[in-house]
Amino acid sequence: MNERVISADDHIDLTYVPQDLWQKRLPAKYRDAGPKVIDNPHGGKMWVREDKSWGHWGSKRPENKIIVFDKAGLPEEPEPGVWRATSAKYRLQDMDAEGVYAQVLYNFLDWSFTDQELKSAVCTAFNSWQAEELCADAKGRLIGLATLPAHDAEAAVRELKRGQSIGLKGAYFDVWGAVKPIFDPMWEPLWNASEETGMSINVHVGAGSHSLLKIPNDQPWKLPSLAAVLGMQLEEVLTTMILSGVLDRHPKMKFVLGESGIGWIPYVLERLDYEISQYGMVRASSVTLKATPREIFHRQCYATFADETLGVKLIPETSADNFMWAADYPHGDGSFPHSRQVRERMFGNADPAVRRKVLWDNAAAIYKIS
Repeated sequence: MNERVISADDHIDLTYVPQDLWQKRLPAKYRDAGPKVIDNPHGGKMWVREDKSWGHWGSKRPENKIIVFDKAGLPEEPEPGVWRATSAKYRLQDMDAEGVYAQVLYNFLDWSFTDQELKSAVCTAFNSWQAEELCADAKGRLIGLATLPAHDAEAAVRELKRGQSIGLKGAYFDVWGAVKPIFDPMWEPLWNASEETGMSINVHVGAGSHSLLKIPNDQPWKLPSLAAVLGMQLEEVLTTMILSGVLDRHPKMKFVLGESGIGWIPYVLERLDYEISQYGMVRASSVTLKATPREIFHRQCYATFADETLGVKLIPETSADNFMWAADYPHGDGSFPHSRQVRERMFGNADPAVRRKVLWDNAAAIYKIS
């Protein structure tokens, strides 16, 4: 089928970030403590920031042995020092092969800095690199999200607006690393700015598990266990954003759950509607919702999924207006390099209108992709 497709949740991993990004872009006063690549005593190279390890740099093979590029028969490093996933040239080649016109880019970085001013500067430099290099080279096909400093609402507002001014199409909020919960009143200026600018607020899986994360890393069942259920950890984020009244007070704000999956959402919305009918809002008399949880979700919430046949069947239980497909490139549990086959398996018998909304219309509207 000849159709335009947007993948609404793909990634920039720290492993592949250019090693000179922050040393080149940070103000001089932050460079000593800022991210840099050094030799790893155990072999290879590693990121450090604030004199602490920040993760591996370079090929993923030392950690994962087999990577998606091996499965696809493609070089991970097609040119010396050029990583496929952070080169617009090679990333677009992979997108063309997969029948994907545009990708929405989430980063997969740990933002738990000690020095919050340094973190803000690191976010700013990362956002500028996305807009001025990676996304600019892709001519509108790579959709960058502005990573917001999650320790200060006014700083977050400034970076959201600056991100929009340099061409980024939404904002990524680190819900797991924020100094106050996402429903705390301190974030009201950010929600106001989201409505004013039309920049969506995007969150992503990454934490929320209280037991699986304690499994030793040498246990082979840890990674598949986490990958199978982490998306559902966003149910508390969605619930609090709805029942706390944040979304109801800001009806023009668009709120996106990255890599959440679909299957659990109809159930949670049914439970929220039911529990309000049972309990009302008696324990939160200061909160009065003008719409039901299901209505709020339909009006302004979106969720992404990758390979979920059951979830696609459940779309009519909610609305085709609220879901977006994603390849999760270049992660191991995404659909690359078989995205065409995965989409056809999920959507081959679907209503063409549903298919069009989930594969194109919804993401095109939120991220203003023409």
